[in-house]
Formats: sequence, C-alpha cells, structure tokens
Amino acid sequence: MGMSQFYKIMDIHSWCEGAVKNLQKYSRADDRLIYILKGSESIIGFALVNKHFRFNQDGFAISEFYIQKKSERQGCGRRLAEYVFTQHPGNWEVAVTSNNKGALLFWNQVVLSYTAGDFMEKKTPSFRGDGFLFNNQ
Repeated sequence: MGMSQFYKIMDIHSWCEGAVKNLQKYSRADDRLIYILKGSESIIGFALVNKHFRFNQDGFAISEFYIQKKSERQGCGRRLAEYVFTQHPGNWEVAVTSNNKGALLFWNQVVLSYTAGDFMEKKTPSFRGDGFLFNNQ
C-alpha cells in the first residue's frame, strides 16, 4: 500500500526530491539495505532495511516495504519479507502506523507464520502504531 493513502503529499516535486535523497543514502550506507523483487518484466516491490529502531536496541528494522497493487495477495510480499528476514539472523522489528490497517494485518500474518507465533507485539507512546518484534537466530 502506498503511503499516499495515509499522508497527503502537497508538493510532489519536493516529495520526489526527498525520496531520491533517501534512496541515495541507502545505496551508500553500510547500515542500510535495499531488496528489490523483480518480475519478468518489471519491479514488483521492494524492502528497505536499516538499524533505526522504535522498539529494539539492536538488530534490523524494516523501514519501508512496498508491493505493487496488481501483485498484492499473490504471496509476493510474504516471500520478499521472509527472504529478507532469513538473510539477517538476529533481532527484528517491523513498525506499522495505526492507520495502515492493511499493513497491520499483513505484518501480523507474515510475522506470525514466519516465527510460528514466537514474537511480541508492542506499542510505545513515541510512535502511533504497533511494533512486531522477534528474533530469528
């Protein structure tokens, strides 16, 4: 789901400039990783991973996750998420804003399945949303 569903973008040009700068940081930083899911003809989605936490003290965090609408509900997002988790054993967190109900449901299902139920769901006053926390070592 695109974040534009939840946040009004007033100036698309400025937003695009910011997005490009953020991706440039990811491409150069050792503590930021980009995973791209490519189909036969186009990019299906991506996952951005970093070490900027809302709940944990160390490990890995999904910072951005996107699957094209036409590829939703086909298992692409689940496969991408599980692949990313498997690449980095250790503590994980996925933070989801409260108003993104679809993402809350998706991450609850994916983390529940991936961990066989061995995860914690947390809230904190500094973040309006839920954190899904687990360790896959």
